[in-house]
Amino acid sequence: MTEDLPGRLRRRAETILNDGLFEGAEPTATTLREVVHELYVHQAELEIQNEELRTAQQALEASRIQYLQLFQSIPVACLTVTAAGIVGEANAAAERQFGLPMRRLTGRPLTLLVDPADHGRLFTALTRLRETGKWVRQEYAYLGGQGAMIDGLTDARPVALEDGEKGDVLLTITDLTERNIWLREIQHTRDEAERARAAYHHILQAVADGIFGLDPQGRIRFANAAALAITGFHEADLVGRTLEELLPADGPDGVRSALAALAGEDGRQRTIAAARLYRRDGTLFTAEMKLSPIREQGRIEGAIEGAVVAFRDVTAQRAAEEALSLSERRHRVLVQSLHEGLAMLSADGTVQVANAMAERLLQGPAAILLDPKAQELGGPRRPGDHRASTAGRRIVDADGVRLTGLPPAARAARSGKPVVEQILGIAEGDGAAAPVRWLRVSSHPVCGPDGAVQAVVSSVTDITAMKALERELNVALDAKERFMASASHDLRQPVQALMLLSGLLLREPLPDTARTLADQLRVSVGSLGSLLDCMLDISKLEAGLVSPDVAPVDLGELFGRLDREFQPVAASQGIRLRSVVPRLTVHTDGALMERVLRNLLANAIRYTQRGRVLVGVRRRRDRLRLEVWDTGIGIAENQLDRIFQDFYQVGNAARDRREGLGMGLSIAKRLVAMLGGTIEVTSQLGRGSCFCVCLPLPQSGPQAPDGQDGTLGAAAGDGTDGAADGGDALVLLVEDDAVIRMALSLMLEGWGYQVVDAGTVGEAYGHLDEGLSPDLILADYRLPDGATGLMVMDTVRRRLGRDIPGVLLTGDTSSDRLREATGAQCALLHKPIQPHALHSTVRTALGQQ
Repeated sequence: MTEDLPGRLRRRAETILNDGLFEGAEPTATTLREVVHELYVHQAELEIQNEELRTAQQALEASRIQYLQLFQSIPVACLTVTAAGIVGEANAAAERQFGLPMRRLTGRPLTLLVDPADHGRLFTALTRLRETGKWVRQEYAYLGGQGAMIDGLTDARPVALEDGEKGDVLLTITDLTERNIWLREIQHTRDEAERARAAYHHILQAVADGIFGLDPQGRIRFANAAALAITGFHEADLVGRTLEELLPADGPDGVRSALAALAGEDGRQRTIAAARLYRRDGTLFTAEMKLSPIREQGRIEGAIEGAVVAFRDVTAQRAAEEALSLSERRHRVLVQSLHEGLAMLSADGTVQVANAMAERLLQGPAAILLDPKAQELGGPRRPGDHRASTAGRRIVDADGVRLTGLPPAARAARSGKPVVEQILGIAEGDGAAAPVRWLRVSSHPVCGPDGAVQAVVSSVTDITAMKALERELNVALDAKERFMASASHDLRQPVQALMLLSGLLLREPLPDTARTLADQLRVSVGSLGSLLDCMLDISKLEAGLVSPDVAPVDLGELFGRLDREFQPVAASQGIRLRSVVPRLTVHTDGALMERVLRNLLANAIRYTQRGRVLVGVRRRRDRLRLEVWDTGIGIAENQLDRIFQDFYQVGNAARDRREGLGMGLSIAKRLVAMLGGTIEVTSQLGRGSCFCVCLPLPQSGPQAPDGQDGTLGAAAGDGTDGAADGGDALVLLVEDDAVIRMALSLMLEGWGYQVVDAGTVGEAYGHLDEGLSPDLILADYRLPDGATGLMVMDTVRRRLGRDIPGVLLTGDTSSDRLREATGAQCALLHKPIQPHALHSTVRTALGQQ
C-alpha cells in the first residue's frame, strides 16, 4: 500500500533530525512549507486527541460516580480488604451493619471486626483466595459496635483497584443474625418436640406391657418392643394386620366384642382378664388385656379415631399360681414329715401351723418354749399367767442352770428380734442325775406392715444324742490335754539332759566320726526342744494364758532392730534385705508383733534362694498393713490355706528339722488374731510371696514420735531430706512388678503423698469407677496385655475431663519414648530411678515449690 504524502514528509523530517544533517542542510522553500504544513496538521490531530481524551475522562468519572453510588446503595455490607488485612473501602450497608461510622470503619484492621475464634478460618480462606482464586462461601462471626455479635454469610472475590491501599479483595457480608436466631428458635422448638416425642416413644418402648396402636378399622399401626417380644413377631409382620387375626377362631369372644364396641363408638375402656393370642410360632398364650379408645384431638366426646391395646403375658403367672398351690400342698407334706418341730403361733398364742413333732411338744412341758404369751420362768406364778405346767420337771440352759426370764418365743415376740439356736434342757426331776432332754430352739417374729409382731415361727430340734456326743468329746479332749501336759513335762527333763550332755561331749577331743554323730545328736535334740516349745506356746494360746500388753510401739525402732538381726543372715545367703523404716508409733503389744514379724522374716529368707526380701508398712484408712515381700519359691494356690496349719511346711515333705517345724505361721496367725488383726498371703509359684499383717488403728490415728505428724517416712538412704511435703496430693501408681510397686508406694507415702496403686490397667480403671480422682499419674510404660502407661494417662484424663499431670517410668531409652512422652505432656524417668530424681519430678509435675 502506497504511503500518503504527510507520512513520507514526517518520516523524512525525522530522518534528517535523527541523522544530525539538519544544520548543514539548505532546505528549499517548498520543503519548509511542507514541513510547516505538516506541523499544523499534527497540531490539529493532537488537539482532536486531547478533546477525545477529555471526553473519555468525563465519561470515566461519570462511570466511577455511578459505580460508587451503586456500591453505596447495595443493601449488603461490602468491604475491600488489603493484603495487610486493613479495610480500604466500605459502603453504607457496612456502616449500618457494623454500627460504626465510615471514618472508623475505613482503615480499621479486619481483626477488630472478626470474632477471635474465627480469625484463623477467615484469614486462611483469604490467603487461599489470593493464591488460588478459590473461595468457599460460609458464615463467620463478626463484631459490631458495642460488642454486638453478627453472624455474617461471607463471599469474597479478588478486585483490581488503581490504588493498592484500597484493597485487593472485596468482601460481601450478609447479616444472618436475626435469621439464625429465628432458625435456632425453630430448631429449639423442633428439638423440644422431638425430645417429647422420643420420650414418649422411649416410655412406650420401655414399659413391660405390650402395646398395640389400632386405627378405626382395628388394624395395627404401632407395636412396642414388649409387644414384639411377647408375640415373637417382627414389626413389619404386625403393622397392617388386624388384631382379630391374632385371635383363635374358637377362643372366647371378649376381645371381639370389645373391638366391636369401639367400632360402634361405645367409647368405654374394657378389660379382658384372660384373652388368648397367637404367637409367631403358632402357639397360644394367655394375656390380660385392656382396650382404651383414642378420641379425636383428645376430646372426651370426640369421634373415636383408634384404640390402644395394652396387654401382658400372664401364662407364666397362671402356671405359677397353679404351681404355688401345688407347692403349698407339697410343703405342708414336707413340714409335716420333718423330724424337726416347726410351729407358727399368733401373738395371742393361737396355733396357726404346726407339724406333728411340734404338736407333740405343744402338748408337753416344751409348750412354754413356743408360746409367744408365756411369762417369765423362775418367778412366782400369778393368776391369769399364760404358762404351761412343767409337772415336776425343770427347764435348764446349756450349762445346766435352771432357766429364768422369758422363754425363746415370748422373748422374740416382746423384743421383735429373732432368738437363734438357744440350747435348752428339760430335766425329769430336780436331782443332778435326772435325765435331760436337750432341745435347740429358734424363734423368729413375723411383723406386720406397722412393725408390730403378729406371729412367731419357732423350730425345735432334739439334740439329746448330740449333747451326749459332746460330753464324750469333752472327756476325750480333757484326756488329751492332760496327756500332752504330762508328756511335755516328762520329755523336757531328758531333753534338757541330752542337750547338756551333747554340749559337754562336743568339748571333748573326739574322732571325726564321733564328732559328726555328736553334732547330729545336738541338732536332733534342738529340734525336739523347739517342738516342745511350740507345743507349749500353742497350749498357752489355746488356753488363753497369753494376753496382749498394749503400749506405744515405735515401728522405726522395731524394724531397725529386726533389720540389724536379719541383715547378716540374708547376706550370708546372697539375698538383699531392705526394710522401709517408718517414723510411726502405734498402740499394740510390741513383743507379740515382733515375734510375728520375726517368723515372717525367717520364712521369707529361708525360702528365698536368690533375689531380695522387702519389709514395709502401709496405712490404709483405719488399718495398718505390715508387709513382707520375697522373691522365693512361692506357694501353690491349693496350699495357701494349709500353710497356717500346725506342723505344715511347703517343700519339706521329708520333714527335715533343719528347715523348721512348721509351727511359725500357725503361731503367727494366733498372735495376730489376739492383736485384733488378720494375716493374708498372696503368692505365685516361682515368683515369690507376700505376707500381710493387717492391724486396726484407733480413730484418732497413729502418733508419730519426736513431734512428727505420723506419716510414713522415706526409706533410709533414699537421697531425700525425708520431709513429708506431699500436701496430701493423691497419686495413682500403675506398676505390674509387685516389689517395685511396694517400694514406690512406701517412698511416696514417706514424702507425704496419698497413694492408690494398681498392678494392671483394669485395676486402675476400677479405681476410677469407684470415684478416684488423682492429682498425679505415675505409671510404668510397659504394662500387661500390651497396654502402656501413656494409654492409662490418656484414658484417665478423658474420663475425668481435665489435664492431670503424669510421670512415665521406663527402661527404654529410645527417642520414640521421648517423643511419645513429649506428645503426651508428661515427665519421663528412666530406670533405675534415683529417689531424689523421682522426688523432684513429682514435685515439679504437681507444681509444688
